Amino acid sequence: MEKRFRYRKLLVSFLVAASFVVKAQTPVDPVVMTVAGKNVPLSEFVYIAGKNSEVNLSDSASLCSYLELFKKFKLKVAEAESLGIDTTQSFANELNGYREQLAKSYLKDTQVVSEDVIRSLELEYPDFKHLMQEYRDGILLFEVSNREVWNRSSEDKAGLQFFFDQHKAQYESASLEMVRGQVIADYQTWLDNQWTERLSKKYSITVYWNVLKNVSN
Repeated sequence: MEKRFRYRKLLVSFLVAASFVVKAQTPVDPVVMTVAGKNVPLSEFVYIAGKNSEVNLSDSASLCSYLELFKKFKLKVAEAESLGIDTTQSFANELNGYREQLAKSYLKDTQVVSEDVIRSLELEYPDFKHLMQEYRDGILLFEVSNREVWNRSSEDKAGLQFFFDQHKAQYESASLEMVRGQVIADYQTWLDNQWTERLSKKYSITVYWNVLKNVSN
């Protein structure tokens, strides 16, 4: 619980610090993909890419690599929504708390943060909308990954032992206890890959390449 609180606090602090006020006219924002029936606007795809210094959208290899990571991210968010994590009171409380905190950083006075104010900020500052979407999806990603990967890797002792026995040759010690940290990390990666593969079969993804190809131009 304490680890989760520190993570959340760090995430909020990072996103607030990363926010900057940019006024812009509302451009045409085509849909770059649909995941589990939900549209993903091109602006969101580009915005998230812009926060990763290793992503170069003008390079086709980098673009394709980022696309795969983004699809996996959205699949996990879709799974969290399917599980109803976004309908819990704790989720609503955390998201609303962050929204108010972020909104105040955009407002010039002590204006009350109402729904009308939020809608106005989303229209006037595209960055505000993207930050809110990123934080929302980040909460969902954290919670569902915690359920499916992190908790399981630490609590499923039989599964961890089986994984170690199947991959014992790649470790320096024949004792699980001697290399537990590395085995847990590898087990988490394996669980995540298996989970992502199941999600890719469970949810449909459509990428609109005619929109995506214009990103690298």
